[in-house]
Amino acid sequence: MAGATASQGARGPLSDRLRRAWLGPRQPYWGLLFVLPILAFFVVFKFWQMFRAIRLSLFDANPVSPVETFVGAQNYLDLAGDALFLRALATTATYVTGTVAPLMVLSLFLALMLHQKLRGVPVFRTLLFLPAIVPIIIVPILWRVLFHPYGLVNEGLAIVDVAGPNWLSDSGAVIWTLIIPTDWRFVPLYMLVFLAGLQAIPEDLYDAAKVDGASMVQRFRWITLPLLKPTTLVVLIASVTFTAKSIVLPLVLTEGGPNNASATLSLFIYQNGFVFFNLGYASAASMVLLAIVVVFTLANLRLFRTDE
Repeated sequence: MAGATASQGARGPLSDRLRRAWLGPRQPYWGLLFVLPILAFFVVFKFWQMFRAIRLSLFDANPVSPVETFVGAQNYLDLAGDALFLRALATTATYVTGTVAPLMVLSLFLALMLHQKLRGVPVFRTLLFLPAIVPIIIVPILWRVLFHPYGLVNEGLAIVDVAGPNWLSDSGAVIWTLIIPTDWRFVPLYMLVFLAGLQAIPEDLYDAAKVDGASMVQRFRWITLPLLKPTTLVVLIASVTFTAKSIVLPLVLTEGGPNNASATLSLFIYQNGFVFFNLGYASAASMVLLAIVVVFTLANLRLFRTDE
């Protein structure tokens, strides 16, 4: 017995040392090994390119000439006096605000409707989600047909005795040709995000509120909205970021016209970088866009910060 006990005691510390060697301090290194491929992908195709863009924004560079001239902050100073850049900035602000505000309301409203325990809800979820799986390049092609002067949009307005404008050539109406298709494409996606957030709220809270006599509006105000703050933050930041850097719709649907009325900041960057080959100037504009998105994100992270 004494020998067996001594043998077990001798094996015990050795097994503990092996376990600590495998699962102890070395464990983080094993985790790093597993995430190394995707980390390398981000470093090569995202972070390195971002640092190159920061460097290019300080140079007068184009893909034709191998010579790059250091100009410092001159590109940024030129942007401050560029009327086309300032107009693109204002157009982007209008586009983002006009898109995100209804997107937040509609996606949350649809999520609340689909959260009800009614027959046929799974079918409606599937049908409402269909626009989200349409390839992004198809969206402007489809809506170019719908926004034609004799397309379905104007024909639908004619039914209620409203004369629809020439959407793609009217400077006052063209911004809506960006807002409406963007909401049509992404409201179903963020609807599912809100729906997931609603399903994560414990039903016991609603039951207790009903016992206390809280109305539907009060339950929504004091239970649903506060507990949806993290989900709302995700939807807000994701929708603003995507809309601010969206390039497909203004490039394919409107080409920035008429008279640059729908030329967003992303289209401005694309045209200067890949049409006029002014890479330094385009990089400086892209850094301005990045700074705006980062400041907006940090401000909302602070605004939506909440204690558990």
